[in-house]
Amino acid sequence: MQEALDDLESSEILSREQAALLRRIYGRELFSVHWELRLLLYGGILILTTGLALLVAKHFASIGHLTLLAAITLGCAVCFAYCLRHGGGFSREKLAPPDAAYDYVLLLGCLLLGTLQGYLELRYQLLAQYWNWWLLVSALTYLLCAHYFDNRLVLSLALSTLGAWLGVKTSLPGTGLWDGALRDNALFFGALVVAAGAIQTRLGWKRHFLPVHLHLGVNVLLAALVAGISSRATGLAYLAGLLLAGCGSALYALRERSFAFLLYAVLYGYLGITSFMFDRGHWSSEGVILYFLISAASLLTALVALHRRLRSAE
Repeated sequence: MQEALDDLESSEILSREQAALLRRIYGRELFSVHWELRLLLYGGILILTTGLALLVAKHFASIGHLTLLAAITLGCAVCFAYCLRHGGGFSREKLAPPDAAYDYVLLLGCLLLGTLQGYLELRYQLLAQYWNWWLLVSALTYLLCAHYFDNRLVLSLALSTLGAWLGVKTSLPGTGLWDGALRDNALFFGALVVAAGAIQTRLGWKRHFLPVHLHLGVNVLLAALVAGISSRATGLAYLAGLLLAGCGSALYALRERSFAFLLYAVLYGYLGITSFMFDRGHWSSEGVILYFLISAASLLTALVALHRRLRSAE
């Protein structure tokens, strides 16, 4: 590498400053702490909002309702004012954040808004038994903020909140986890999130949002299909759907060189096939142990080989 840099510098392809910078990087004198800082910012936001929620839940009577409302509202307003002041406005394309804190200030503002809504419902019961509609209002608000401020963190928050609203809305009558309508809603939600991302990309609208849609949508869709395999009546149909969706995820992974979607396809497929075999067969304890030993070793070997293949293709 040093010889190559010398040749590039002597040929005047690289300037002296560029070659010196590359030598420092190659010699590990310079290294990036970008993702470490982003992780610290993200963790700090979550800890702050969690602490605020606990404070509201435990000490709102002693602090005073108006004081808490004013403090949360002020914090939320400051966050959104900062983003409006420093942001570049709406764009169909990807926008570079003006500074490192911009995305996380917006995330803090959205989480404070959710805390404010929860506090209003806790204190004044504005929607009473229809309190779950706050989740829908929050999800739509987060979607608007994500698209206006071009923020994938808030988009993840919006989609997960929308999924929570569907789950809570379905489970309120008392249905069990992943049973009946709740599982159907998970299938619908996963397919909807994937389709929305694909349509946005085809229309040229926020193409860089597609991975967020796919990661969430594919996981929810595959998890719901795995959960449906245990049903005696429709288990075979769910298994067929799982294999079809898994093949789609694997093909996308191979086309885009994304190991994550290949991992989703393999792991969920393994869980689904294993669940189907155990539910419909009579296995001895020795057979179960032997199955997991052979299948786990084969699965791990296949994943390592596929990961190396994808990396070598890159």
